[in-house]
Amino acid sequence: MTMVFLALAIVGVTAYLHLGWWSLIGYAVAAGAAVVGGWLLFKDVPEPPHGPGASR
Repeated sequence: MTMVFLALAIVGVTAYLHLGWWSLIGYAVAAGAAVVGGWLLFKDVPEPPHGPGASR
């Protein structure tokens, strides 16, 4: 979750500073951090049970 918040902070700072082409690099880094952070956040969530004995 920290990486997702870091990505939000990078986008906020980049948008505030209006750095032109450097902003594009900042947005790309933020997108990568958000994807990696989201993957790390949800990779350990267990799959719901399936099959005839599964509770609904």
